[in-house]
Amino acid sequence: MKEVNELIGLNLKKLREERGYSIGKLSEIVQVSKSMLSQIEKGETNPSVGTIWKIANGLRVSFTSLLNEDIETFKTIKKEDIQIIRQDDEGYALYPYFPYNADKKFEMYSVELESSSEHYSEAHVKGVEEYFLVTEGKIKVTIGMETIILEAGDAVNFTAEKEHRYENLGDQMAKGVILLYYNE
Repeated sequence: MKEVNELIGLNLKKLREERGYSIGKLSEIVQVSKSMLSQIEKGETNPSVGTIWKIANGLRVSFTSLLNEDIETFKTIKKEDIQIIRQDDEGYALYPYFPYNADKKFEMYSVELESSSEHYSEAHVKGVEEYFLVTEGKIKVTIGMETIILEAGDAVNFTAEKEHRYENLGDQMAKGVILLYYNE
C-alpha cells in the first residue's frame, strides 16, 4: 500500500493533467496555493482534511478519489493498515475504508473525534448525500441551521450541499461511520 501523501500526489497530478490545468490554474480553482499544490503532487507533504476537501470540491470529485488505489475483486481491510488522515487542531481523525468508486458512486470511512472536539466540513458538491452513524459516544451534528444530537446507534442522512459540523459532546472519544453517496 502506498503512503497516503504519495497516493494523493499521484491522483492530484493525474486529475490536473486530465483537465489540462497548470498548477496556477488549479490553484485558482481550488483556492490552495501553487506551492502547496506542487508539494502535494510531489508527495512532499501530507495535506490536511480541509485542504483535501478544497481540492476535491474544486475539481468536483469525491474526497477519496484523491486516495484511490486500484480496486480489487476481494479485499480485507485492517484498521492498522489504513493511512489515517488527521486534523490535529480539531482532534479529528478520518479512516478511509472504501475509497470512491465511480461504478458504485459512494465512499465510506470511519471518524474519531477526541473528547470535546469538533470538525467543520464545508458544503460538498451538488448531489452528495451524507449518511452518518454514531458507533460510540454522543455527537452533535449541525447541518446549516439544524442541530441534531446523536448517541451510539443513532444515525442521520442529509444532502451535504450545506456546511456541517460534528461535535463530540462527551469526555471520551466519539466514533462514527460516514458514507457519502454521489447520486449525480
